[in-house]
Amino acid sequence: MVFDAASPVFRPQGNAYNESHTNEAGSNSNDGVQHNTDNLGALSEKFSDVVRASDQPLYSGSKTHSQLSAVARYKPTRDQNPHCKKSAYATLRYLPITLQLQRLYASNTTSEHMSWHATHETESGVMYHPSDAEAWKHFNETHPDFALEPRNVRLGLCADGFAPHG
Repeated sequence: MVFDAASPVFRPQGNAYNESHTNEAGSNSNDGVQHNTDNLGALSEKFSDVVRASDQPLYSGSKTHSQLSAVARYKPTRDQNPHCKKSAYATLRYLPITLQLQRLYASNTTSEHMSWHATHETESGVMYHPSDAEAWKHFNETHPDFALEPRNVRLGLCADGFAPHG
C-alpha cells in the first residue's frame, strides 16, 4: 500500500510499474532467475538430520556433549586462521569398543593376556610394558579403586604433544 502510494512520486520518468511483477506476498515471481525447487525435500531432510543429531548424545551416558557439538568443536573456522582459504575438517570418529572388549574377555586365552600387566615379573630399571612406567604407577596410586581389579582396561589417548606413558 505504501509502495503503491509513493510509487508515482519516486519512480523515474518513463519507468512504468508493472502490477504483475510481484505476487500477493510481495516476492518477485518473474525475476528472470530459474529457481530449482526439486532438491528442497532432500535439503530439509538433511537439516532435520542435523537437528536430530544435536539432540543425540555423543556416546551412551554422555550428558554434556552431542554429535553436533563434537563436530563443531573440531571444525576449523576461518576466524581461527584468516590466512587459510580452505581448511580441512579434523576427523572425529566414534569408536564403539565395548563389543570388542567383551569378545576379548569371553575367550579364556585372551582374558589371561588382558591381566598380564598385573602379574608379570620385572627387573628393576627395565621397562617391558607401559605398566612398568612411572605414569602407570602414579595412576594406580591416584585411583586405587580402579587399580585393585587387574582386568580393568586402561585406554590411552595420544594427541598432539601428549603421550600418556612417555
